Amino acid sequence: MKYILAADDEPMNLEIMEIILRGNYEYHAVENGIECLKSIEKRIPDLLLLDLAMPGMDGLEVCKELRNNEKTKKLPIVMVSGCASKEYVSNGFKAGVNDYITKPFNPEQVLKVVKKLIGS
Repeated sequence: MKYILAADDEPMNLEIMEIILRGNYEYHAVENGIECLKSIEKRIPDLLLLDLAMPGMDGLEVCKELRNNEKTKKLPIVMVSGCASKEYVSNGFKAGVNDYITKPFNPEQVLKVVKKLIGS
């Protein structure tokens, strides 16, 4: 079963994502960028769902760090953010995300992007 890690400082978003992915993917959630990097050091996921605005270390910083690491530079990363302006989306892609989902997200959209990047 493919393993997905989600990082978001809003517990409700993590719970909704778990409901969407449950049964089809192994799922683990963390609440900030630093926890995200620590989790990835222990086990590299098949896909990372990454919030943009988090305290301490935001999603762009996490993404850049992962892209600069030989072990994680090809890790599929999806930015999941309430920031939907062209500038935020553009900055996400410049940092190295593979796709960008805006909040509020719908289950079909999440599953479609996940399947596109890592299959079922």
